[in-house]
Amino acid sequence: MKTLIKYLVAALVVIMVSCDDTEQLIYEQPNSFTLAFNTDDELNVEIQTGAKIGINGEEYPVLSNACISMYDVPVANQYLIYYPANAQLSDNNLDYSLPTVQTYTQGVVDQSACPLYCLTDNDGLNNMQMNVACGGLKLFVPANEDFASLTSVTFESENDILTGDISLDATTGQVTFRENTSKTLVLKGDINISEGQELYLALPPMALGSALNITFVSPKGIGTCSVDLNGKSIERGKILSVALENIEWVSVTNYYGKANSIIVAPGTTSVTVDCTPYYTTSLNYTYENHAYDDSRLARSAKLLWNDVSTDFISNVSLSSDRKSFTATLNGQPGNAVIAIYDTEDPDAEDAAILWSYHIWVTDVTDQPFGMNSKGNNYTVMDRNLGAVSATPGDVGAIGLLYQWGRKDPFVTTNEVGKNTEAIMYNQVGTVSLKIESGGEEKGTVAYSVKNPATYIKYSRSKSNVATPPYYYSYDWLYWGDNALWGNPEGYNYPSAATIQKSVYDPCPEGYMVAPRDTWLNNSSSASGIEASVFLSTSNWDTEKLGYSLNYNGQGLWYPLGGLRNRKTGKLQDAEKSGYYWQSTAFASNGADASYMNVGKDKVDTAGKNSRANAFSVRCVRIN
Repeated sequence: MKTLIKYLVAALVVIMVSCDDTEQLIYEQPNSFTLAFNTDDELNVEIQTGAKIGINGEEYPVLSNACISMYDVPVANQYLIYYPANAQLSDNNLDYSLPTVQTYTQGVVDQSACPLYCLTDNDGLNNMQMNVACGGLKLFVPANEDFASLTSVTFESENDILTGDISLDATTGQVTFRENTSKTLVLKGDINISEGQELYLALPPMALGSALNITFVSPKGIGTCSVDLNGKSIERGKILSVALENIEWVSVTNYYGKANSIIVAPGTTSVTVDCTPYYTTSLNYTYENHAYDDSRLARSAKLLWNDVSTDFISNVSLSSDRKSFTATLNGQPGNAVIAIYDTEDPDAEDAAILWSYHIWVTDVTDQPFGMNSKGNNYTVMDRNLGAVSATPGDVGAIGLLYQWGRKDPFVTTNEVGKNTEAIMYNQVGTVSLKIESGGEEKGTVAYSVKNPATYIKYSRSKSNVATPPYYYSYDWLYWGDNALWGNPEGYNYPSAATIQKSVYDPCPEGYMVAPRDTWLNNSSSASGIEASVFLSTSNWDTEKLGYSLNYNGQGLWYPLGGLRNRKTGKLQDAEKSGYYWQSTAFASNGADASYMNVGKDKVDTAGKNSRANAFSVRCVRIN
């Protein structure tokens, strides 16, 4: 390798050999070197091109092929080389902050949590080797298909420090903790355990003296286990392997009352609603009604909005046993959403919504469709969910809009064929619709429950449908979930008797969101509209904007109601389309949910669309 001779400031050191002779002491520095790693280390750590390393307190870029240029590096008789570059340098000591949250990458540790270092001189640069400061803990997680998608794993030690600020002596490799220490560490990422998985943690060298308690977080529930590490050690550069056994998995979904929507007859002036706290362990969120203790009872109740007037609901009061609330009505048809809270003052800054309910003042009737081509027999409600009329051309027949998988409604247009927002009221004035972007924090079921009046825009623009954990493009959820409306495999047209109403199903008690085959006729050979009940039994009404369906001697009205857009939350298409969600995903590995599209001279009973959009819902009776 070519060398560049640099002279230090005051590098001319005169050594008196004789009165007439002098000798110059010089350091020869290579113009570059290649990052290499200690082959004795079991940990697989790499430094990517473009990353920064530290050399004697300054940062320098990593070039292609792990090359480091020395042109800008001051000549020295010794070089302390380290990664990450943000470490604090003091003599031959490096101060790092080991993160409390590590990022999961399959097969390796989080590189940002595993510092590297090398202490060498000019002659040693050509053969330098980076050493890892930490050791590794490899955990074998057994396969689990029910809870296949993990989003995080938390590790808590009873006695051992897992993270914090450390000081590394580069001459000896000794690591000591300084401050901000913690016995808890979190591993986050897209972790697929459907066929088992290996999890890697970077830990400082230590003798372990206690058990490690582990909590696995999945969109479907929680897993817990404990592993005894007493007497084992984390050694620098080495990997300690441990197999996990006896993980206890549980899916617990909290909910309140027996249904999210309550039908009230027009003219009624008071309604009492069950708000008893329950939980279910079903992966499909079906009602099991396991009662909780009194610690989860509501402490107050409040009207969030209605679509009639400020006096539509004049009062909401919680019962003395806190297991029900009573709303005082003016008797008019309409819709309202009432929430229960965890504080006695629902307007307190720290008040959180526990659950919410749709009060639906209307008359409803049902229409039996008879046996369809899939062998199912559905009885369909005569109006859209939230509609106060079934009369063709009446704006009250449009009803409310729902994002796929959510239990709480949003208002639609207040004019047939126009995208004009219906007005929302509380007891003192009007209410504006809150619209927020999704994401890892807000694109969750828990956030939607606590914010029932907030429209959540899409969380991601791309999908992962190859391996768990799945996520879907233009879904309000950050992590995908096909079971929110209780019919996770509805694309296979299961027997209606096997479909169970979900706690997130927005339909009243005794009803559920229409399955995919609801509007199929009894022809097994036809497809498209030819296979639907709309074939030759319906009429498109250009003036009133909808389809009049006459089937089995009864008439049903399917109006155009448009949608709320996945990107903006705004109304659109009220003049040209009626979108009706079905209770299933469109396919087992697809991002979209299944829906029916009603438009001018067109009915598509097997469409697919983005879950963050809000569409109409038609309920069917549970037989």
